[in-house]
Amino acid sequence: MLGISIFEFIHADERHTIEALLAQLRQGGQDDAISLSVRMLGPENAVHWVDWTFSNLAAGAESADEIQGVGIDITEQVKAKNHAKFLTSFDSLTGLLNKDGLLEYFGRRSDPAVLYGVLFIDCYRFRLINEKYGYEFGDLMLIEGAHRLQNLLPEDALACRPGADDFIVLLPLADRAELLPFVQQLIDHYVEPYWLAQEKISPSVCVGISVYPDDSTELSSLIQHAEAAMFEAKQQGLPFRVYHEDIHSELTRRLEIEQGLRRALEQNLLSVVLQPKYQLSTQQLIGYEALTRWYDDILGNVPPDVFVAVAEVVNLGKKLDCWVIKAVLQQLNQWQQAGYNLHPVAVNITSKHFADPSLFSFIMHELQALNLPPACLQLEITEGVAMDKTATTLKNVKSFQQAGIKIAIDDFGTGYSSLSYLTSLPIDYIKIDRVFVQALDNENNLSLVKAMLAMAQAISVEVIAEGIETEAQQTQLAALGCQFGQGYLYAKPASFKDVEQHFLGMINQG
Repeated sequence: MLGISIFEFIHADERHTIEALLAQLRQGGQDDAISLSVRMLGPENAVHWVDWTFSNLAAGAESADEIQGVGIDITEQVKAKNHAKFLTSFDSLTGLLNKDGLLEYFGRRSDPAVLYGVLFIDCYRFRLINEKYGYEFGDLMLIEGAHRLQNLLPEDALACRPGADDFIVLLPLADRAELLPFVQQLIDHYVEPYWLAQEKISPSVCVGISVYPDDSTELSSLIQHAEAAMFEAKQQGLPFRVYHEDIHSELTRRLEIEQGLRRALEQNLLSVVLQPKYQLSTQQLIGYEALTRWYDDILGNVPPDVFVAVAEVVNLGKKLDCWVIKAVLQQLNQWQQAGYNLHPVAVNITSKHFADPSLFSFIMHELQALNLPPACLQLEITEGVAMDKTATTLKNVKSFQQAGIKIAIDDFGTGYSSLSYLTSLPIDYIKIDRVFVQALDNENNLSLVKAMLAMAQAISVEVIAEGIETEAQQTQLAALGCQFGQGYLYAKPASFKDVEQHFLGMINQG
């Protein structure tokens, strides 16, 4: 370096500025000094950041005035700082923007009047890919997915990975009509088979769509709307869904129900009513079905089919089942201690809960703790549960039957009715759904009911008809071979207190 001007090592973009600063320093006084960071070139033009301090030195006996510079290489510190800044705005795995970076870039866009489509992209069953092949394989798939997005998107579009297996795209639009064709093209491109680690994977994706400024002028709201539309599409089995106000209202309602249900379970704000079941030929009471009711001060009366569906989606189904089982068994225990004859009470079990290995032990523990016979409780499951022939489901069915707890298939005929699963599950009852009972005067419907009764008879399973409201329905069902029924013809669902009054009335009559 001896004999070579320092300016030869300074980056060309900064050389003129440094020359001007040093010229000013020469004209200044002896105590003048400047400090600055400078990009300098090393071997093979590698860029180094150097912190320089330049100061004037007065002439001595054997030297002229000079400028002395002391430089410290801070390249590693600058790299670390830039990397930290990168991590605040970008996803370290894919190199795409993260959510904070996307919000920042969108806020700094040059033309806020441009129309944008906001796409929220979710990969189906990505968790299963991680479980089967490992997280490294899953990461490779995400990197490939990000690469495909970048290759497909126009130059002025922005892509983001907010986390997990999701991507967000901000797509500038000249016209709204461009949006859906592009989304379809994106889906087709994204789901082409992946070859990763010598494995062929064919993913499927779901896209939710919102539009700026139609749906909102706030990007965070637009992302929420697009995500809500994605969940709606996933529930409906659609490849994509465009956001609209109904989706927002439905999601808001669902969230309110979820939060209210959690509160109701914690504070015992639910109630149970019992609907009696009778033998059709003798009109003799044979048991009850437990039905859960919920009145909320804010939400009002929430229908069971609504809050049970929400409970299953947000993993509250098990907690709800346990609450109902405990409430029913505690009431049966009180009636037993009062000397009343106990009739079995059937409780509906949510689909995921019946596949839980701990369900049998939980119920048996509650029965033993209250000194109740297992036969006082019955369980009702859906056809979907019956079709799920996993080892745990089959084991639960057999365990309950061996213990003396009978099992019924609820709402039979509305799902996957088939002789194959009926013959493989040792169930005790099928319950014909009320929609069939209400339309017995329809010839096609009547044929279906006859077929259900024939199926049950073929495998020696008894039948309970739901929703009987008229004498004619009762007479016709009994003539067809249906053994039991329930419905408003006999009684509406009643509270524990009202059922107890019925017991007292029967005792007084006796």
